[in-house]
Amino acid sequence: MKKLKVGIIFFIAIASCALLGTNKVAAAYSHGSRVTTPKAMRGTWYTYDYGRSLNKIKIASHTITLPFLGKQVPHGTYTLYQQDKTFFDKSFKYQKRASKYASDHHWMASWKYRYQGHEYLGIDPFWLDLGDNDFGGGLRITSVTKNGRKLKQLILKNPNSVRRFYQSRSIAKLMK
Repeated sequence: MKKLKVGIIFFIAIASCALLGTNKVAAAYSHGSRVTTPKAMRGTWYTYDYGRSLNKIKIASHTITLPFLGKQVPHGTYTLYQQDKTFFDKSFKYQKRASKYASDHHWMASWKYRYQGHEYLGIDPFWLDLGDNDFGGGLRITSVTKNGRKLKQLILKNPNSVRRFYQSRSIAKLMK
């Protein structure tokens, strides 16, 4: 049950991406430029949710599309944006308003980083935190060998869980 909750919370985190806005909106709500995902990470990725149904994530050059997992869980297409570097210098009232606006417009804070020699794309649904919670995570591409075949997998890693997605339904079923 805990793993299911963590999975749901992760999808909530991913769902805080954004729709495009004007420069005035971007300046007013502290979103910077769009984040470009690595080419190897793009496409549709599948996983089986702990013996339950098939779930998939679609990753495009600037967006992530999440499946519907319930009313309280973020779903749909989200745009990845960097946060303005001066965001935390502003007053709490301003930050609260900016965070609500970002959430309403499906903006997700994202950044690229290296950890233990691997390159990750960090994502966080909470516009104020930028990685200071357990709901965001890091995405990276790895490969695994199964029955003599080398397969690509997308790993979503956060402090509470590690989820693995594959490029086809049949591979996801084979790897569950």
